[in-house]
Amino acid sequence: MKLHQLTALVTASECGSLRQAAAKMRLSQPALSRSIRELESEIGVKLLERTALGVKATVYGRALILRSKIVDAELRHAREDIAHLKAATHGDLRIGATPVAAFSLLPGVLARFKKSRPQLRVTISDGMGESLLAGLRQGDFDLVFGRIYDDIDRQEFAVDVLFDDSLVVVARRGHPLARIRRSAKINWTELEWILPGEDSPARTAFQRTFLERTGKPPRCTIEANNFVTMLTLLSQTDFLAVAPRQIFRVAWLKEGFVSLDLGFKFPAQPTGVIRRANSPLTAAAQFAIKELHFAAEQARRMA
Repeated sequence: MKLHQLTALVTASECGSLRQAAAKMRLSQPALSRSIRELESEIGVKLLERTALGVKATVYGRALILRSKIVDAELRHAREDIAHLKAATHGDLRIGATPVAAFSLLPGVLARFKKSRPQLRVTISDGMGESLLAGLRQGDFDLVFGRIYDDIDRQEFAVDVLFDDSLVVVARRGHPLARIRRSAKINWTELEWILPGEDSPARTAFQRTFLERTGKPPRCTIEANNFVTMLTLLSQTDFLAVAPRQIFRVAWLKEGFVSLDLGFKFPAQPTGVIRRANSPLTAAAQFAIKELHFAAEQARRMA
């Protein structure tokens, strides 16, 4: 089993076409096909199957592709570690982050990071829930920064809690509810909410709390996983949303939005770093986690 064979398999599966995969790898199509056939012969199973639209991985192929991506990620980490030993300012860091996490501690951390390591390549990808864990699982990210969910497999993932946070109800400044007293009667069925997708733990926690408080489910008018989209809609409407209290550490967000006390009591939820349990961290990832710890400690002192 050779690396170029695994690369050929992964590329063909992702492209869905042997011709496109060969062009992407700068190979002839016969050479790419030969690599995949040799790999299939060695393993003894069919890895790709032809369809009317091109090629797709078989169940055996998908299993091997998942492992191949992890191998590729580990090799990339090895190259980065060697690069770090040669020059501490070089490397590649890929972080998956929940939207609010990306707005809170990450900007300051990355600013310090890039100042000390100006040649470091940093990629931030935001996402929600299982999509981030899937990316981490297959080696797309070196680490994930965001909510640490109760059902995370602690044998597969290692977690490092940085701080606890709780949800708050968020609205634009000037929202009608910002001027009423907490004791005032609220028609809960008339409230319109912007909520994240069904796979979001924040949505699950909010819906449970809302139902306990009002006896009714919330009226989800708009579903938005993109945090910027949510803020833009909030700023121009009387919709309500929920978000971690951490967003009010960001000065410009405090200028445009307020948290409303509607009598909800949300449980605190841990936020921190998630990484693959049995995979060593690159030097860049270790440094990033250290900086995140420092930023979290500073935020606690200022709270």
